[in-house]
Amino acid sequence: MTETLISVQHLQKYHDECLILDDVSFVIETGDLVSIIGPSGCGKSTLLRCLNCLDILDAGSIRIDGITLSRPDRSSALDAHFFDRAHTLRQQVGMVFQSFNLFPNKTLLENIMLAPLVVKKEAHETARQKAMELLEKVGLSGLSHRRPWSLSGGQKQRAAIARALAMQPKVMLYDEPTSALDPGMVEEVLEVMRHLDHEGMTQIIVTHEMRFARDASDYIIYIEEGQIVEISDEDEIFVSPKDERTRRFLRRYM
Repeated sequence: MTETLISVQHLQKYHDECLILDDVSFVIETGDLVSIIGPSGCGKSTLLRCLNCLDILDAGSIRIDGITLSRPDRSSALDAHFFDRAHTLRQQVGMVFQSFNLFPNKTLLENIMLAPLVVKKEAHETARQKAMELLEKVGLSGLSHRRPWSLSGGQKQRAAIARALAMQPKVMLYDEPTSALDPGMVEEVLEVMRHLDHEGMTQIIVTHEMRFARDASDYIIYIEEGQIVEISDEDEIFVSPKDERTRRFLRRYM
C-alpha cells in the first residue's frame, strides 16, 4: 500500500514582485516517478528549488516525509525553528542540476564521499564503500579515480546522481538533467533514472524529454505561467489532454 510522501498545498513563490508560482497544489506517493513539463520560464525549476528549500516558499505549505514548512503569506516572519525544519527537510531531498556541479579538483569517489563525511559524519571506510556501490549502480565503478574534467557529459551527470544518492534521500529531484548533454548521452542518464524507479525511489523530473515522460512517468504535471494546468497519467495527457494549453504545448514537442 503506497503512502503520500510529498504534499504541496497552495504554494506561492515570488521573485521580487513577480509571482512565479501561484496556488500550486499536488501530492506524490512513495515510489512515484513524476515528470513536470511546460514552457521555459513557467516556474518548473523554481518549484523544485522550493521543494528542497534552495528557495523558501512565500505562502502555502510543503510536507515531505512528515516534515512540514508553511507560511500564511509572504509577510510572515521566519524564525530559527522554521530554518531548522528547512534544513531537516533538505536532507531528505537529493537534487541533480543541469550543470553537474561536481568539484573539479576531486575524483569521482571523493565527490561522492564528501557530503556523507562532512554532513553525516560517516566513518571514512563506510563512506568509501557506499560511494563505490553507488558508482557501480550508475555504471561508473571503473572511473572512481577520474576527475570530472576528464569525463563525458553523460558520465558527469551519472556521477552527480550518485553524489545525490549518497545522502540516502527519500526523493530525488532533477532539473532538466539531460538538457546540457549531446543526444547520444541522454539515454544513459535516463536509464539510471529508470533503474532507480524500478528500485522504488521517488523521483520528480523537470524535463523536455517527452518520450521519457510518456514512457516512464506514473503521472505528469503540466505547468504554465506558474500554475498547474493539468495533472494526469502519461497515457491520458499524451493521448487526450483536457486543456487547450496542454494540447498547444504538446503539439510543439510530439
